[in-house]
Amino acid sequence: MKEYRDGILLFDLTDKKVWSKAVKDTTGLENFYNKNKSSYMWGDRVMVSVVKGKDQKIIEKAFKYAEKQVKKNEWDTAYIMKKIEKDPKNPFKIETSKYSKGDNKWVDDTPWEKGIYPVKNAEGSWFFIVVHQKVAPEPKSLNEARGLVTADYQNYLEKAWIKELRDKYPVKVDKDVLSTLK
Repeated sequence: MKEYRDGILLFDLTDKKVWSKAVKDTTGLENFYNKNKSSYMWGDRVMVSVVKGKDQKIIEKAFKYAEKQVKKNEWDTAYIMKKIEKDPKNPFKIETSKYSKGDNKWVDDTPWEKGIYPVKNAEGSWFFIVVHQKVAPEPKSLNEARGLVTADYQNYLEKAWIKELRDKYPVKVDKDVLSTLK
């Protein structure tokens, strides 16, 4: 019973000093993130627009307008959306985002060089891809890396707490008692 009670006390104390503190102490978390920003980096990424839909003719028509824009070194999704008659039965969408390797298999299969890549069919959708630019490695924002930062901050808090306890209560080993355990 004493061991169980001590375990519950240790769990509760660790929760207050480490786990909950890391979640509630937003200023401390932010300061920790700012000091260790270089540990939370994006790798190579690419800025891409994926234009996809169910109707091959609509996607091919969108491809022609997009191709003209890419040749002029422009990109305006609203322009393409206006130019294409959207059929409610066959909608299409344009998603522009940054992608890392492994985020999207269509983007992974496309050369990561600026340009427009032809219409393809996969998984019941027609699509084409416009690669806008490569994105150099950069630090993730705190929101993008929050889970990793919180876990690392918890480890930091735990080590600091243990150091504080060891400084306050030095460990003493009674060698005579230890030798009797052998």
